[in-house]
Amino acid sequence: MIATALGSFAGHDYAACCRAVLGELVGRAPMPELPARGPGADMIGRAASLLPGLPVDLQPSGWRLAQGPSLIGRRARRMLGDDREIFVEHLADWPGTPTLTVAGPLTLAARLGLPRGGRAVGDAGALRDIAQSWTAGVGDFVRGTARLAERPVAVQIDEPCLAMVLDGEVPDESGRHRLDPVDGQRARGVLADAVDAARAGGELVALHCCADDPHLDVLGAAGADALSLDVRAWAGGRWDELAAWCDAAPDRSPWLGLVGADEEEPDVADLARRFARARAGLDVAEDSPRPADWALTPACGLAGASENGQWRILRALAGVADDAGA
Repeated sequence: MIATALGSFAGHDYAACCRAVLGELVGRAPMPELPARGPGADMIGRAASLLPGLPVDLQPSGWRLAQGPSLIGRRARRMLGDDREIFVEHLADWPGTPTLTVAGPLTLAARLGLPRGGRAVGDAGALRDIAQSWTAGVGDFVRGTARLAERPVAVQIDEPCLAMVLDGEVPDESGRHRLDPVDGQRARGVLADAVDAARAGGELVALHCCADDPHLDVLGAAGADALSLDVRAWAGGRWDELAAWCDAAPDRSPWLGLVGADEEEPDVADLARRFARARAGLDVAEDSPRPADWALTPACGLAGASENGQWRILRALAGVADDAGA
C-alpha cells in the first residue's frame, strides 16, 4: 500500500516543490500544480491550454473559449511545458511512478465560458468540441511526457464538478439560475473516451471526484483503473457501491481520501482509525492481501494548506500506509 497526493500544492517555487514531493512520496507522486503562481498555473488554465483548436482567454468571470489565440492562453501552455521539463529532470534518480493530473472534460465544460456568454456545459456542441479536443490534446501531452520521462506515467483525471454537472447545479452566467443536467449516459461516454485517451501513458488511469456524492454509477462505468474519492463522511450504501466496483475486476483499486487540506496537524492514530473504517466499509479483513494495491490520499488537493502543513499531511498518510503494509 502506498500514500500519494492529488496534484495541487501550496507555494510558488516549482523546483523546490518537485524535490519535496518526490522526497515524501517514494512509490507514486503527481506532477505538482502550484495555483498560487497565478493565472495559467491553476487547474482549469493548465487543462484548457491543452485543447487543440480551442483557444482560451481569461476574463474577470474566469476562463472562456475565445475566437483566437490569447497571450494568457499561450502563457498557460508555456508554463505547463516548463513545469513538465522541471518535473522530468527531477525524476532522474526517483524510482517511483509519476502521475499527471488534469482537469477532466466535464469539469472543463462546467468552468469554461463561451465567447458569447454562458457556460460551455450548457451548449451540447461546445461540450462535444471540448470532449473531443481534450482526448486529442491530453493524449498527446501524456505520450510526450512518458517519452521525456523514459518511463510509463499514470494519469489522474480530476472531475470535481461532476456532481454539479449531473445534478443540474452549474449556475448560469447570472448566477440566478441553473443549467440543465447532462444526461448520465452521455457523461459516461465522455469519461470513457477520456480514460481511453489517458491510457497513452502506459500506466494506470484514475478518476478523481471529491464531491459528497461522486455518482459512482457514472464514474465506475468509465473504465478507470482507480477511483479517487473523499471518503471521510461515507456511510454504508456508498461503501457497498465502491465494494461492488472493486470486486468487478481484480485490478481495480480505490484511492481513499482520508484527510483534508485544513487538517495540518494530522493525528496518525486518527488517520489509522479512518482507514480501519474504510476497510470495514469495503468488507476487507485485516489479513486480506487486497489492500496492497490501494492508495491513501488527501481528500483533494493541498493548495489550501500551508507549505509546511501539506508535508505533515503527506507524512502522516505515509505512516498509515507503511503500518498497514507491515
